[in-house]
Formats: sequence, C-alpha cells, structure tokens
Amino acid sequence: MSMNLFAKENGMHTSLKSKIILFFMLFSSLILLLQIGIFQHWMGAIILKKSDTYFQETVNQVGKRVELQTKQFINLAVGMRNNQVVKNYLSDLKNHTINYNIAKYKISNEILRTTNMEWIDNIYIFPVSSQPINLYYSTAVFEADDTIIKLLNEGFKNNPDEMVWTDLQSEPYSFSALCLIHEKDRLGILKISLNELLFSQILDEVHLGKEGNAYLAKDHTIIYAKNREFIGKPVSVLDNMLSSQVEYELEEKGWKIIGAVPQAEILHQIDQFNRIFIFMVICILAAIMAFAIATAQVVLRPLRKIMRGMESVQQGNLHVVLDHKSNDEFRTIFFHFNYMVERINNLIETIYQQQTHHRKAELLSLLSKLNPHFLYNSLDMIYWKAIMREEEEIGGSIVALSNILRYSISHKNEFVTVTEDMEQLANYLMIQRMRYEDKLQYKFEIQHEIADYKIPKLVIQPLVENAIKYAFQDMKHDGIIHIRGYMDADGLYFEVTDNGIGMSEGKIQMLLSTCESVSEEAGLGIQLVHQRAKYMYGEEYGVSIVSVVGKGTTIKVRLGIKKEMNLAAVM
Repeated sequence: MSMNLFAKENGMHTSLKSKIILFFMLFSSLILLLQIGIFQHWMGAIILKKSDTYFQETVNQVGKRVELQTKQFINLAVGMRNNQVVKNYLSDLKNHTINYNIAKYKISNEILRTTNMEWIDNIYIFPVSSQPINLYYSTAVFEADDTIIKLLNEGFKNNPDEMVWTDLQSEPYSFSALCLIHEKDRLGILKISLNELLFSQILDEVHLGKEGNAYLAKDHTIIYAKNREFIGKPVSVLDNMLSSQVEYELEEKGWKIIGAVPQAEILHQIDQFNRIFIFMVICILAAIMAFAIATAQVVLRPLRKIMRGMESVQQGNLHVVLDHKSNDEFRTIFFHFNYMVERINNLIETIYQQQTHHRKAELLSLLSKLNPHFLYNSLDMIYWKAIMREEEEIGGSIVALSNILRYSISHKNEFVTVTEDMEQLANYLMIQRMRYEDKLQYKFEIQHEIADYKIPKLVIQPLVENAIKYAFQDMKHDGIIHIRGYMDADGLYFEVTDNGIGMSEGKIQMLLSTCESVSEEAGLGIQLVHQRAKYMYGEEYGVSIVSVVGKGTTIKVRLGIKKEMNLAAVM
C-alpha cells in the first residue's frame, strides 16, 4: 500500500514538472506568435512612419536650401533687369541715339561689376531692333532665336515681370532664365544660362537612406536630378521605381522637391529589425525555458525531500528529520513536518505508556480479586469467633477490613461519591490506628457541598498510605493526619497533611518528576493517583506536594468537577 501511494505521488511529481515546463512553452509560443502576427506588423508600421517622417524632414530642409538659393539667383536676375543704367542704354539703342559698341561696353561694365558668376555660364541681352549683346559667355550669340523673337513680340502680356525658364538639357546641364527689360515700353530680354552648380551643391549631397535621391521638378517635369537620365522626364517615371515619395512645394510657382526612396530599402530595414527582434525573442525564450527548468528544480527539490520523508513515515520511521537551509516558505513546511512527526512519535509513546500502566493496573486489580469469596468467608468466620470470645475491638477491625476489601475489589462502581470514599478511608485509618496502638490520630474536614460529587474509587487512600509509610518513620511523638476536601472554580481538591519528618525541595522535585512515569523508587501509590487524575481529567490535573523538613508534608490532588461520570466514556 505504501509503495503504491509513493508511486502515485511520484507520478504527480513528474506531472507537476511537465506542467511547469509545458506552461512556459505555451507562454513562450504565445509570445512568438504575437511577435509574428502583431508586433511585426506594428513595428513595421512604426518604422515606415518614422522613415517617412525622417525623409519628409530631410526633403523639407533640402527644399528650403534650394528655395533660398533660387531666390538668390532670381534676386540677381531681377537686379540686372531693373538696373536703371542698363535700361537707359537700351533705351538709347532703341532710339538710335548711341553707338552699339559704346552701349555694349557700358552695359557690360555695369552688369559684370555686381554679378556673382559662380552659377552662370552665359549672360545675353537681346535689345529691341538691335543685335544681341554678349555680356558673359562661352559661346557668342549673333542673332535671336525664335523663342526670343516670339517673347519680344508677344510674350509677357499678362505679367511683364514674369521669369520664363527654358533651354533645359542634361548633358552638359544647362538651364536658362528669360526676363523682360522694360520701362515704359519693351527694351529687350535678359537671358541667363545657368550651370549645374545652382542645384548640384545641394541636391547631389542629399542622402535619403542608401539609395534614395532628391529630384527638382517644375510643372511635373524633372529639371534636376543627380542621375542625369531623369532630367527632362515627367515626374511619373518615379512611380515606376516602386519608391516611397515625399514632396516639398517651393514658393516659386510649379516648383517642388521630390524625395524618393526605394521601398525595398525600407522593407530591408524592417526585415533587419525583424531578424534582430526574432533573435532577441529566441534568446528571451531560451532564458525563459532555462528559468522554467531552474524554477522547477528549486520547487521540486524540496518537494522530493518531503515525499521521501512521508514515505519514511509511511514505512514506520518516526525519527526522520528533514533539513532545509534556505530561509523560505519550504523551511516553514519542513519545520511543521518535523514537528508533526515528533508529535506523532510522542503521542504514540504516550499511548504506549498509558496502555502499559493500564495493563499493570489491571494486573494489580486482578491479583486483588483472586478468590474474593474465600477471603470474605474467612474474615466472617474470624469475626464470629472473636465475638464468641467477646473480643469486640478485634471484631470491629475485622468488619472494617472486610468492608475495605469488598469496597476495593468490587467492580460495580469505579466512581463513588466523596462520602462513600471517605467512609472507606475512615475504615482504613481505624485499622491503622489499632496497628500503631493509638499513636496515630486523624481528622476529616470535608466541605459539605462536595459530599455528592463523584470521584475515582481509592484516589485518596494511597496518599494516606504514603504518609503513614514514610512520614512517621523514626518519630517519637504521635502522628497526626488531616484530610481536607473542598471545591473551587478549578476543580475538586483533596489535601492529606501530616506532621511527619517532611522532605527537602530536591526530594519533592524528584518525586514529582518520577510521577510522570512509573518508577518503583518514587512510590507506586502517588504515581498511580497522579497518572489516573491526568488520564481521566486532563494534563492540568494531578498531584502537588508542599513539605518542610521536620514539620510535615501536604500532598494535594486536583480532580475535575463531575457529579456523574461513566467510566466507559472515559476509557
């Protein structure tokens, strides 16, 4: 039976360990699924949003720089167009009041004196009714093209201050700005050809990720790009690149900066993050599993000790002691387990001792009951012979002895009233008084209220026997025994006081300690009274002793308060 129970418990132990590991595995799998199904999408959206925000901020900064540089150029061109000296000489040319070469010389000095030529390849002025003026050039122009002629005749009707952009080409990069020089009427057209430095200093240095670029567009046409193949193409070609795009509108009408980053690059960042995140999750899961196994070991190791201890107790070993060094909850469990085993062991020992004492008492009772009828008949015969010889005192002692024997041997009532027990105690003292030739005196002082209370039979007589046997040894004067009985809220009390030789405190302590176990040295009578009182009423009941050497001894026994008591219920 014990091994089957242990096998069952061991199966539970294995199941518990499996449950702990299974729980952590399920928890870890749930985390992984959440990472794949939710976190990955969520983090991808965050990365995309942050990338767009970063690209937008970068493009905005680039746009502001391009816008500032474009404004500087426009201000430069407007300054040339509005130069009053230039206007005056052009007006003279139109009116034919100045020589062409003189006018060209004067205008050149005026223009080149204040102009920053870093962004400019060519500067031309096409006067009305005169040949072109080459101010700053790498290639001279000797006649106006169709675009110039058309603008001189028909252009700028809506806004004479408008700037027209033309001559866009990629290799070599060239871009021209045309503006009308006028005062009261048209005087000519200023044409400025720009090189790539106007935009390349900014746009070529832009870094949008690793492969992204910024594009300058005007009226849905790309007018500058780091990759010259895109110059002159429509903005829609950027859509074919599968890129993520952000825009910045410049103040110049129709101009904007477009930042384009390939989606593959952004997805690569997401994939890279996912790989790092999955690696971290795997490391965390491994740590969780290691923690689960370590936790299972920490929890199950003390449980194994407890199970082995329980198995030892089941096999009858009540001296097992479990030890746990850690100061945790298991230490409390081990303490209570050890206390329980110790308590069980003490209870078994107590029950064994009580059974041993009970068997001894039964043996003594059996011996006292051997052939009682023979004793009664013999005492009755002796009594009548004493009466026939007129020995009244002897007859009285025989009757008292016969009553004592009948009272002691009878099994009808193991509990008697206080009155009944005191009557038999008086018979005993009468016989003892005859034995000591009237040198023994005794006195009863029993409280009237306890006369009908029931007490165990012969619970007082052993105390009187002990006083007669030990207290009056080597005494030269008469012995006096005083028997008192009274009651209070704590129980019934009976005191046997003698004026004998008394005893020392050490003797009292030795006697009381030996009362807890059967010992021939301590006097069987007091021990039996003490053990009977504790057994029948509880641990707080029993015998106490007060004595003074040379002055006497008082032995007190405390019993429970009961008017009716059934022995079968007590046993």
